[in-house]
Amino acid sequence: MAERTIVPAARCVALPDDLDDITAAAIANPGMSSWAALTERARIRPGESVLINGATGTSGRLAVQIARHLGAGRIIATGRNPAALGALGADATILLSDDDAALDNAFGAQIEDGIDIVLDYLWGRSATRLLATAARTLVDGRRLRFVQIGSVSGGEIALPAAVLRAAAIEMLGSGLGSVPFDRLISVIGELLRASTPAGLSIATRILPLSEIAHAWSATDDHRRIVLTPG
Repeated sequence: MAERTIVPAARCVALPDDLDDITAAAIANPGMSSWAALTERARIRPGESVLINGATGTSGRLAVQIARHLGAGRIIATGRNPAALGALGADATILLSDDDAALDNAFGAQIEDGIDIVLDYLWGRSATRLLATAARTLVDGRRLRFVQIGSVSGGEIALPAAVLRAAAIEMLGSGLGSVPFDRLISVIGELLRASTPAGLSIATRILPLSEIAHAWSATDDHRRIVLTPG
């Protein structure tokens, strides 16, 4: 790490005048994950319903705000922390309990009400239950775009082949590779330009670069650490 480096001009994004440097540094990466997933992969349309699986982390909290800004008509958030879920401003929430039957019922009720897009930050058990429930619940050719973004709950799942045959589930990934690098740069520019008009917010913790060792081992308090020269 260094206070200065050389970056190709094609990888630079001009910051809007109404966005402060700290917010720009903090929001670019976690915000890009849902912005790219919704615009480049799911191709969200105004009024569509979005379920965010794993909405209480930094990226997930921003995903709720970004989905709203991009025109989602209804937002469903999942997570393990009831208090954090309640503070997200989502239209509905699902507590990721250890009770499979309760979780399946909660997913099923929301899918019956209509879900067009899933942004999955977790993978693991909750993704498996969600996909299996969707296979049983989706009827009459209704489609679900499932966009895989992160794997906080595990890198692998055991998914029966019948799940993908039983319903119109489109499995998509979003990240470097599924989205070309130049498009990711453009996405970051779009995100930064929209941050102030959309009122996107992110909790930050500012530390000088000289305290990088402390920052690396700091307890996660859901604030994005931003390092400044010094």
